[in-house]
Amino acid sequence: MPWIKIDDRLHSHPKVVDAWRLDPAALGLYLRALSYSGEHLTDGIIREAFVEELFPAPARRDRAVGALLATGLWERNGSGCYAIHDYLDFNESSARVLERRRADARRKRGGR
Repeated sequence: MPWIKIDDRLHSHPKVVDAWRLDPAALGLYLRALSYSGEHLTDGIIREAFVEELFPAPARRDRAVGALLATGLWERNGSGCYAIHDYLDFNESSARVLERRRADARRKRGGR
């Protein structure tokens, strides 16, 4: 299972503080998106369908997403999805996670 990294200063980062002021629910969305990306190896790319599932009401969804975009925690990636800003600067890429898994599997097979 891959892990995502969350800075222990997240609570006081200016972007997070600003997002909280705009819409506290945006931070729940941000954390769930980080977790989703780590589990599904999306390299920080978040599909609109994921967001719609969490926020079915368009006005509520627009407010949460708008807060993340306005503060720079998320960016539009040009293909109808969102990108978590700097995700790959702090988390392993999907390619690295998959390579590590293959190496672990080879090592475990060799040890039997």
